Amino acid sequence: MPQPRLSLALIALLLGAAACDSSGPSADLGRPDTTGTDSTPPPPDTSGTDTTVTPPVDSGPPTPPPSDSLPPYDPTYIGIPFGPAQQPPETFNQDFNGTILSGHPESLIADLEMARRSNTRLLINFTGKETNIRDENGFNMSIWKARVDRYRQLDLQKYIDEGTIIGHFLMDEPSDKTNWNGHQVSPEQIDEMARYSKEVWPTMPAIIRAWPDYLKGGGYQYKYLDAVRIHYLDRLGDVDDFIDRMAQGAADLNLALIGGLNVLNGGSKTSGIPGRAEGKFAMNPDELRSWGTKFMSKAPICAFFIWEYDETFVEYYQRPGIKEALADLKKMAENLPKKACKK
Repeated sequence: MPQPRLSLALIALLLGAAACDSSGPSADLGRPDTTGTDSTPPPPDTSGTDTTVTPPVDSGPPTPPPSDSLPPYDPTYIGIPFGPAQQPPETFNQDFNGTILSGHPESLIADLEMARRSNTRLLINFTGKETNIRDENGFNMSIWKARVDRYRQLDLQKYIDEGTIIGHFLMDEPSDKTNWNGHQVSPEQIDEMARYSKEVWPTMPAIIRAWPDYLKGGGYQYKYLDAVRIHYLDRLGDVDDFIDRMAQGAADLNLALIGGLNVLNGGSKTSGIPGRAEGKFAMNPDELRSWGTKFMSKAPICAFFIWEYDETFVEYYQRPGIKEALADLKKMAENLPKKACKK
């Protein structure tokens, strides 16, 4: 059984968490990250180039938190991480054991302590949504690196070694031109982000959400990227074919694979549950079980995330059969072999 969860107030007091960074990612605790939308990748665009504009940075580096004075605790991690992306740390409980966290330098250590003490593993976005890391020419590598640098003074190694941090989520949908002011983020830029991440944290896996077919563009060979994250929606066609293609694509690139489902907008037209967007449908319990089970049984995944934790998800979770279906998938995830999201 998970240990009782310390309150957010207590952890903040003990760790000296500072106030929120007003220049940080918009996906703060309890607010969804709006990085990207599901879209079919357009052909690669070779017109974008990195600029050398001096990026805006915070007024100063974050003050390192004091030494951990919390009682000793050894987290218990079994199987693979499973849960909704963007789940706020103060809501961590036994229902899920993994999430994608939008980090803030001032609160990250406190968030990590809440995660490890509830046996929750985190894929961390250190730079925030696309509007934080682009300029008029599209993606700006200098700005991206400056936002990563805000975390250099934090000692994250313990959390990496024990598995509380499963990876660095570099970016969402590099192929989507609507995210990057009409351009795309190239495979070379993606691998440079992964290289820079490993310069800061050599043993932390570098992970991106993208279609494997886009990552293959030009036959690029990734030296530093570790894993690719994808998720399924009914509109993408037959689920078995989708899983086979994603697994083979990741294998061709020598990358680990993170699976998932868009549960709020990815259901079939016959699901009977309205989606979050007009004309979309949420997955019903049968779809959750069927599609999730196929992912767990067919694909060599190292984590599984559902999209996403917000007010709509909280209401969705209370619908008849949804909590039970997700609980069944969590059990399956816990019974899978535990493995790192690395090459």
